[in-house]
Amino acid sequence: PRLRFKAEIVRDWVLSSSGLLNPQIGGPSVKPYQPKGVWESTTSGRGVLASYKQDHGPALYRRGIYTIFKLTAPPPSMMIFDASSRDQCEARRSSTNTPLQALTMLNDPTVLEACRVLAENISAQSKDLEEKIEQAFATILVREPTKFEKNKLVDYFTGQQEYFKENPDLLKSTLKVGEFKHPKEDLNPSETGALMKTILIIYNLEEAITRS
Repeated sequence: PRLRFKAEIVRDWVLSSSGLLNPQIGGPSVKPYQPKGVWESTTSGRGVLASYKQDHGPALYRRGIYTIFKLTAPPPSMMIFDASSRDQCEARRSSTNTPLQALTMLNDPTVLEACRVLAENISAQSKDLEEKIEQAFATILVREPTKFEKNKLVDYFTGQQEYFKENPDLLKSTLKVGEFKHPKEDLNPSETGALMKTILIIYNLEEAITRS
């Protein structure tokens, strides 16, 4: 049977495959990226938990199990993937399929940052385009792409690269996503941006967050 990863594992796999995962074990809960206003919508306005103060640095890349849970405003990205709200004991989690899950994988800051970092790491290596796409594909899906898949991704990459060359301002804002530092190497921006978008497509394949 094919089963989608649990909510925490979706986050963990994106971070791990991109090279962002902080493997530290234990310690207090952390506050990763979260949409503005979600936390404050259910706060009394008093005390240390009156507002959501996002963490920075390595704390942003901790495993999903360490993400802070507020019962009245649980992490939206986890709830979309059927995490427990923790207001009662659940012996078995439900498993739904909704458009919000696809939208999360396309737009969540953590996913976009993972795509950017993986693209930068691969772009820094002296390989041809097909080898770079093969590496990204194998890193995320743990298998080699078929000829059909590779050709489709190469075509998509080429289209994105041309688009970014014509829209340098959009390219600049695309590569700004996330707080993880950019590498010191002098990378080709349009290639990196196009590879980032291609990696995003790979992460959005059903196979990326499904075990069989």
